[in-house]
Amino acid sequence: MKVNSKNIKKGLISGGIQGFVFALAMAAFDYLGNEPFDLNKFLFYFYFFGLIMGLTTVFSNSKKNKKC
Repeated sequence: MKVNSKNIKKGLISGGIQGFVFALAMAAFDYLGNEPFDLNKFLFYFYFFGLIMGLTTVFSNSKKNKKC
């Protein structure tokens, strides 16, 4: 499996966006449940969900490029 810089850049951008949207959604659910905003929880969701989704994007794009 070949991972090039273009796939890594796509993974970082999509992982950052997806992690931010997921963290916002979780913060909104906490807010609706009358819980205070927790920055540590927000950053945890942002980094780890973003990391997982970014890695998924990198590996799925590298597999697509391998098949072509």
